Amino acid sequence: MGTSFVREWCAAAAGLLRELGYLLFPRGCAGCDAPDEVLCSRCESKFHHCIPFRLHPGTLHLGFACALYRGVAREAILNWKDHGDEECDRAFVTALNRLFDDLLAFCRQSGEQFPQAAVPNDILIVPAPSSASSLRRRGRSQLAPLAKALCSHANARGMQTTVAPLLIVRAHSKSVETNGADQRAQRARRTICINERATHDKEMDACRTVILIDDIVTTGATINRCATVLAEHGYTVFTALALAYTPSKHGYMVA
Repeated sequence: MGTSFVREWCAAAAGLLRELGYLLFPRGCAGCDAPDEVLCSRCESKFHHCIPFRLHPGTLHLGFACALYRGVAREAILNWKDHGDEECDRAFVTALNRLFDDLLAFCRQSGEQFPQAAVPNDILIVPAPSSASSLRRRGRSQLAPLAKALCSHANARGMQTTVAPLLIVRAHSKSVETNGADQRAQRARRTICINERATHDKEMDACRTVILIDDIVTTGATINRCATVLAEHGYTVFTALALAYTPSKHGYMVA
């Protein structure tokens, strides 16, 4: 029995079990619990935005998010991220790809006035890292399918894009509860560092321009620490893309 046959049989069996599960346990929308929906059109529309947040350092000095982290958008992301709703991958891939297209359009419109806004052809897609404990608890990196899909989406538009795990969470760092922006910044400084093994990959080392991706930007501490670490190791951070962000009490941009 060939390996390909076994693989196809397993895929078919998994699909059958999945469909049977839908019959026995009908699901609801991840955002509002509407019946028989992964993410209903009303909730999905909450991810149609292109909302800026500050990014330092970064070529554009801005990152962009698909949604505000509140209401049904928050509920959908929490169900996807912390409650194993992997069926939301497709909806969030679509949202992030749309945000990328909005970024391209924004940069083309701004290109003549701001030459630095021109999107480079060669880009590394760098996901924000997760701790080992988070990976064990969730059973996967929730950003991995989004990064892979965004890479394919960009390559289909004639770009040369590679997913690069350039950042890691330092394994020996002690986890502490963080409530405010200062505490989050301190934890990010202690834990996020360069992945030396990835930097020795010749394919990745040939490109030095980065687009960061993350799921949620809260205070901006984590995404800005990611950008700082990459800049300190010779990478140019063009921008960052996120599914959602929490506006500060002073306005829509985080410091």
